[in-house]
Amino acid sequence: MNESNFSSLDEIRTNIDKIDKEIVVLLSKRGEFVKQAARFKATAANVKDSKRLEQIIEKVTSYAREIGFDPFTIEIIYRNMIEAFIQLEMKTFTDLKESNIL
Repeated sequence: MNESNFSSLDEIRTNIDKIDKEIVVLLSKRGEFVKQAARFKATAANVKDSKRLEQIIEKVTSYAREIGFDPFTIEIIYRNMIEAFIQLEMKTFTDLKESNIL
């Protein structure tokens, strides 16, 4: 996974840009699943599930260790990402509740 033979900063940035595009696509897919999950939550309090959050953090930091990446960095990224997704899910939950779809 370590590609250390770049010949310039521009080449590194080009590769980062490609990865960023892939990440945005994956985050969008994850966001769609999060919005679907809102349909299955009985109350707004169920949207933020601390037990599930810790399970995810444990899983992704384990993945990071397996591939030799810093688990602390992954934990920070995931905690921030999940907080943003909780906000998205809460908005979706509220919108569904207001439209009486739940």
